[in-house]
Amino acid sequence: MSETSETGRSGGLGGSLRRFGESVLGLFETRVEIFSLEWAEERRNLTRLLLVVFAIVACLQLAIVMGLVFLLLAIGQEYRVAVLGIATLVLLLAVTGGVLLLRAWLKRRPPMFAVTIAEIRKDREWIRGQS
Repeated sequence: MSETSETGRSGGLGGSLRRFGESVLGLFETRVEIFSLEWAEERRNLTRLLLVVFAIVACLQLAIVMGLVFLLLAIGQEYRVAVLGIATLVLLLAVTGGVLLLRAWLKRRPPMFAVTIAEIRKDREWIRGQS
């Protein structure tokens, strides 16, 4: 008797729809888990990046100010304006170089949620192949 009820439950259109629904929910659950892991990783990466950048900028600003004060006090009064102008130019060039390096790094890094997107694309191709 239990064999008949299991056959009735697993067979037919209702059983097929239930299995299909379970498969879709399983795929959805897996994708949400992957997305959740990637989201947490990206959040940690962004937090770390912001903290490091903030510390670097703060130290760099302090070092630049102290270096310029030292330089202006160490040279003769007649050269102070020229040294200040040259130092400003050097700093602007350094900022430009830093921006270019940051831009290149951001272009090289993989896109956010790449694994989730790849899995969804695989699912779509699998579904297209089944049709």
